[in-house]
Amino acid sequence: MPIQFSQQPGPRERHLQRKYHNSLFPDGNSLDAEQVIQAREQDETELNHFLRYFRDLVQEAVELQPNSESDVILDIKERLDQCYVQCCALPGDHSEIKQAVNKLVQVIMLAVRQGAANDPVALGKLDEEEQARQLHNRLADEVFVADIILPDSPIEQNELVPSLLSESEQAVHTALQLFDAEQLSTIYQEARTLLEDIQQQGHTLPEAQQRLQQIESALANATSQVTLN
Repeated sequence: MPIQFSQQPGPRERHLQRKYHNSLFPDGNSLDAEQVIQAREQDETELNHFLRYFRDLVQEAVELQPNSESDVILDIKERLDQCYVQCCALPGDHSEIKQAVNKLVQVIMLAVRQGAANDPVALGKLDEEEQARQLHNRLADEVFVADIILPDSPIEQNELVPSLLSESEQAVHTALQLFDAEQLSTIYQEARTLLEDIQQQGHTLPEAQQRLQQIESALANATSQVTLN
């Protein structure tokens, strides 16, 4: 049976698409249609579960009382943030859900800010948290990043480097922002070794070589920042 990938796949099917006939992955040439169908079904099951969970979470947020405990409010806010990342990776277009998450978080944080109105230190921390949340969401809007940071990411630890070498320039640029200088150093060394091994097998992979240079440049920038600090 020939393999046909979805137009808007979920994280599991997308990772199989990333690996398909890709010499950077040891099992890239052994994938079959049944594996793709199974991955697609798992993604659809997760999507349906997510939609039910999100519906219930929205109801919780709507029913929040003005005198609700801060721990309860912040727990809902944290779960909404997790929903943003998850829906970025799930199959289909979920821009409406992302907009709904942002609106609900804004309402929740307005209530939290009102409670901290007389505490400039607390307000400063809230500003920092909001900046971090916005950055996190911008990164998650890149679907490859969403795939990486999912709690149950289909990208295994030993598949991170070949995945980075397989993605587009923009996707890798965004993804590399997840890592510090030490992590980038490890990634670069593993990527260089992998491409050297692949070259010995007779594969050149010019685009992967470009991603390696991109990782090297990100490492140099991160190292210089550490030195300056």
